[in-house]
This record gives sequence, structure tokens and C-alpha cells, in this order.
Amino acid sequence: MNLFNQRKNKSFNYKPKFQQENETTPNEMSSKWDELKQTRKHQSNKGFRLSGWIVIFILVIILWYVLSNYEL
Repeated sequence: MNLFNQRKNKSFNYKPKFQQENETTPNEMSSKWDELKQTRKHQSNKGFRLSGWIVIFILVIILWYVLSNYEL
């Protein structure tokens, strides 16, 4: 019964006829991609921290202004 047997994807050993010799290999591309992800990760964290603190600071000022109008 083929109800629970999954088909496997076909894999091909395709080599282009006119492939350049100096193209990057998949391992080299993955290492470059990993380096790029690490640099982006550090940059985005710094930007988020600064923007987050600015938003929190603005919300505190607005809250302070609103609560100062409710003096008894």
C-alpha cells in the first residue's frame, strides 16, 4: 500500500556545458553567506536597541505629561 510511502525527489548530476572555471563553489558561497548573516545580526541588534530606547523614552514623556494633568 503506497498510502504512507513518500516519494523521494529526484536528484540530477547536471554539469553545464559552458561553465566558467572561476565560479564560486557551493561551500565557498555558504561560508560567505554565514559571514554576511553574522555581520547583519550585529548591526540589526544595535539599531533595534537604539530605536527601542528612543520609543520608550518618548512614551515615558507622553505618560508623564498626561499624568501631570491629573493632579488632585
